[in-house]
Amino acid sequence: MADRSDFKKALVVHAIINSAMEDVLKFKTACCFKLSDQNLEIQVENIGQVPVTVPSYFDLEGEQGIKQRIDTLFPSGQHLILPGERKAFYCMMDEKMWNNSRKIIFYDLDGCAYEEEIKF
Repeated sequence: MADRSDFKKALVVHAIINSAMEDVLKFKTACCFKLSDQNLEIQVENIGQVPVTVPSYFDLEGEQGIKQRIDTLFPSGQHLILPGERKAFYCMMDEKMWNNSRKIIFYDLDGCAYEEEIKF
């Protein structure tokens, strides 16, 4: 039997600016708290073989490698993502900041970084 160190962790990050989910969240939360300004949807998929826990923040990396931490994700907290599972996060993103960024970087609680090039 293989020990746990033989299993690989792998997350794939998909970011969607001006997602259609903004309208869904606006409808679903009409009676509750405001989420209608959430224009960035981030889907984090675990394509690895072990569960991965991610906190509710990410970094944007600009052209010169300067990173900007975004820690206003909904839902907040730490999230366990099982193998084969996908979790969605939402936040308000300044489009100018987004357009000046080249990478989105998510992290797990073990300090591993998962980078995705931003596609325009």
